[in-house]
Amino acid sequence: MPSAELNDIRDKGTITHEDVLGLNFIRKPSPYYYRGHFREGLRSRIIQVLNPDHVRAETRGYMRDGIKHYPMARPLWMLRIFCQPISALKNITDEIVNYQIIQKHLPAAFYASSSEFLVDYQKPDNHEIVLCGLQEYVDGEALDPWNPEILQSTRAYYRTRAPRDHNDPDAYADRKVDILQQHTLAFIGYLKKMARGARRLPDLAGVGNILFTASATIHLVDINNISKISPGDDIPIDDKGYPACDKSIEALSLIEKGVLGGPVDMHEDLYSFFLNPERMQRVKEIEKEFHRRIAARGNYPQP
Repeated sequence: MPSAELNDIRDKGTITHEDVLGLNFIRKPSPYYYRGHFREGLRSRIIQVLNPDHVRAETRGYMRDGIKHYPMARPLWMLRIFCQPISALKNITDEIVNYQIIQKHLPAAFYASSSEFLVDYQKPDNHEIVLCGLQEYVDGEALDPWNPEILQSTRAYYRTRAPRDHNDPDAYADRKVDILQQHTLAFIGYLKKMARGARRLPDLAGVGNILFTASATIHLVDINNISKISPGDDIPIDDKGYPACDKSIEALSLIEKGVLGGPVDMHEDLYSFFLNPERMQRVKEIEKEFHRRIAARGNYPQP
């Protein structure tokens, strides 16, 4: 008989349509098709909500002009199931406040909106309150702050997406990069204002937390993990033991340098304090210990 842990959808390596239909808070029969998303995090499981007709076209294909096409089904929404149970009213309040901070300080064009809700999740042996979110789907590519050639990568992305009848893909890519840079400049400005005003910053360090689109817009999709900025000698860590605040500020500087293609003012208060070499070395040691501990427990998200 399978263990109760294996029956918990949050512990499954791969999430299938049948797994989602087995949840007590999902309507059956469902008008949608569900499958696990290829991007995962340590805090939540992400599930694509799809049109079944689009899934059939993806798997069976269709003929057009004598050629069989297999178009990838585009999600309608993303269902997020948070891994941490809501054990106290404060946990619920914290999550709600985090999203409200994003809503207050970022224009809607810069983040993927979400409808957050609580469910009574029935498991084989007990039940618990779990936070979920039905989030807007953003069709985009990961903006990786740690990629030293981020600008070249984005330019190559747009070059391959130039219309077939466009006679100069390089010019098309340059124009898209210019638009992306303008959008990124505004995005960075709002984040710095949030950091100074609310003393909060979203998690920018995770690859896939920020996406850029074919139309050259930029969107924050990890909207719940927010760090409190506390300018002190102690390096704050989140509930997973990760120095999220310092790494997010470092990621912000790398996005500013990498996407905008210019030098970063290291005398700026946010950078001068958090990115001084001595502090960054201490952060690096904490980060190494975090990855060592997570790897030892085998808690990296499964593909």
